[in-house]
Amino acid sequence: MNIAAHVKNNASIFGDKIAISYLNKQYTYKQVWSLIIGFSNILISKGMKKGDHIGLAMKDHPLHLIAHFSVAAIGAIIVPIDHRWTENEKERISLVFQVKLLIMDQGDIDNINTVSLTELDIKENIHPNSEIDLNYKQDLLISLSSGTTGKPKGAILTHDNLYQRFVSQQKSIGFNSEDSFGLLTPLFFGAGRSFAMSMLVIGGRVVISPPPHQPDEIVEILNNNDISATFLPPTLLRRLLPIASASKPLLGELEHLLYSGEPLHSEEALACLEKLSPKLTGYYASSEGGGISVIKPMEIENYSETVGTAIYQTDIKIVDDKNHEVDLGVVGRLKYKGPGVATNFLDDKGNKSSIEADDGWFFPGDLAKKLPSDHIQLVGRSNDLIIRGGINIYPNEIESTLINDPGIKEVSVIGHKNRDSGETIVAFLETNSKFELKKCLDFCKKNLAPYKIPAKFIQLDYLPKKESGKIDKQQLKESLKKI
Repeated sequence: MNIAAHVKNNASIFGDKIAISYLNKQYTYKQVWSLIIGFSNILISKGMKKGDHIGLAMKDHPLHLIAHFSVAAIGAIIVPIDHRWTENEKERISLVFQVKLLIMDQGDIDNINTVSLTELDIKENIHPNSEIDLNYKQDLLISLSSGTTGKPKGAILTHDNLYQRFVSQQKSIGFNSEDSFGLLTPLFFGAGRSFAMSMLVIGGRVVISPPPHQPDEIVEILNNNDISATFLPPTLLRRLLPIASASKPLLGELEHLLYSGEPLHSEEALACLEKLSPKLTGYYASSEGGGISVIKPMEIENYSETVGTAIYQTDIKIVDDKNHEVDLGVVGRLKYKGPGVATNFLDDKGNKSSIEADDGWFFPGDLAKKLPSDHIQLVGRSNDLIIRGGINIYPNEIESTLINDPGIKEVSVIGHKNRDSGETIVAFLETNSKFELKKCLDFCKKNLAPYKIPAKFIQLDYLPKKESGKIDKQQLKESLKKI
């Protein structure tokens, strides 16, 4: 079924129920569906048809969320583009992924067919007898996996891929039509987009509050808008911990406090469960395949070093370099499959590839091991593995140790080529006033084998981040070339 048809059904079922809240405005399901029709009519008048690629480079507001369903309704394909990118970056991505129309809030870009729309423009195109053909249910979205850095790659999601991701979220997390989801992260970002669209598909409410936010603003928004669920990347969770009190959880009214993008270290997860929310839930996912595993609140105390167990309808295997499944407790490459996993991809030259030959199994690039309880423990990215003196070293283990130093706020460990040992270990640190290098080294000596202790510690005001909130290790690696 076309993903927009679910919103149409909700308009019939829920009618005047609030679907989207934004600043001081409220949009009912009837109003949202009318705006989807008006938006779709404009796209059709611009010559857009089934299979055309339409770029969305809008800020975080209701029309941006509605645009996703409008593009879906006419059978076109969404290409998410960050409104914060430069004109050159927007142009490059638009050309790579053959965007026929780029929708922005304002402005034009040379060589790209662009349009800017207001709510008034859309309302003027809501005609009483408008009918949109919702039979198209093939390709829906090109989910970019590398942003503007490196060579962009896009996973081609179908309507069913995205819908099955929503089903998995309902079954594994517990979302339902009574939920109000606080969207505090960009719609361009995969998790924010997925959770927000999911709410409108199941009949919930989306409260849009555009980033950035200071920690106290996040608390104010989440505790005073009848919000039951939200998603925050680990970076934001870490910023909330210092302002939490010992008397009660900072976000104790939430039914679901989700984090994704990167795992929390064990001690961080336990601290967030105690100080931020007893309903903390980890959702391990990739842009290509959606959810992989989930760790629920009642599991975190005993399995805080893991990312939980496989989500609904998803199979996970850990394999060696020859694609043979390894024993429990043995580190290998993680692969998974399920109805939400994309099977077709586009590279930076527009070439199409597929994982159908491997029966739909996808490798997200993570190294992991499976415990006897079926919980998955990540040990790092395959391309982040450090080989020092012939020994495999996983940065995540060192990071999980260093984060327990009271003087360290965030840490990222990478390998740097070294003539004598193959690679040496470098730790990039965001510190506070309690940090002392000598004490940190003493701490490492007590908790790490000698060959795992970083040879170099580099202090930064802030660790560089990707749009998703993940630490940008590639940028850190590039900085080492200048030293």
